[in-house]
Amino acid sequence: MKPTLLIQGELTQTCQLLQQLLIADLPVDCVVLPEHTTDTPQYQTLVVASALCAQLSIRVGTNTDYGQAAWLVVLDRSSAEVALPERVANLRRLISRSLENGFQGQIIFAGQHDELLTYFAWKYSGAAPGQIWGLGTYPMTRLLTCRLAERLGVGPGAIQTTVVGRAAEPIPAWSRTYVGPTPILMYLATADAKFNADDLGKMGTWLQREAAASQTTLRLMVLIRILRAVLANQPLIVPVAHPQPTAPTYAAATPVLVTANGWKPLPNLALSEDEQQPYAATLAAIQDEIAQIEGTQTEGK
Repeated sequence: MKPTLLIQGELTQTCQLLQQLLIADLPVDCVVLPEHTTDTPQYQTLVVASALCAQLSIRVGTNTDYGQAAWLVVLDRSSAEVALPERVANLRRLISRSLENGFQGQIIFAGQHDELLTYFAWKYSGAAPGQIWGLGTYPMTRLLTCRLAERLGVGPGAIQTTVVGRAAEPIPAWSRTYVGPTPILMYLATADAKFNADDLGKMGTWLQREAAASQTTLRLMVLIRILRAVLANQPLIVPVAHPQPTAPTYAAATPVLVTANGWKPLPNLALSEDEQQPYAATLAAIQDEIAQIEGTQTEGK
């Protein structure tokens, strides 16, 4: 029996994900829960197209499908700009509805502000932390890997990069970046190439600039990459957004092992002193935003 993948989000992003899933043809029963009832007819052509897939099926579902789902993928819920406190309030209603209908799977946030939504989903659901995560900095990690491979003239499989923090403010961990078994700074010191250690700073600036865009397509490509791996029983070590084992609790992106049953922690990532400073500033900003949202919710009671 194929696992069930639930998708909730606004129409455009949901259709884009479904189109990519049709091409990937993953062995899943893909169930769309429309944001608005008027959206339902818009999915019919995609439902029909799934008949050509050898493994993937697509259908429009109802709340009763929560109880059978292995994953609930949450995309951005509205095409209009919605303030974060309102998004969190909408998330709380979504969590309540899913739990009332027997949901026991993983929640994956594949839209913007995934580190904040991951934290509040963990807080509201009472689920084990390993069942809730967002794509975090993994899309930027893949982008950096491919860009580095291109500049160095090697295959992407030869590059190991790590990007931490949050999706909107990715921090490349150059001290944890390797070309084959060799740390990148050592590699660049010995390699006869036009690309050198000074160019890493420029590449970090480029990555920040790319992260400022919505990057919806990139996020969905990375989501499918993760799903394909775990469905093939090939867990990945990736920097996704997840609740951190600290007090006060928050969610940020650091490497964990993502499996079909959720994520599992790894030893703490050792960063250089230069990397620790921006990373600590990002964590402080995340905690401040959580406090502001919680304060807004308290004022509204």
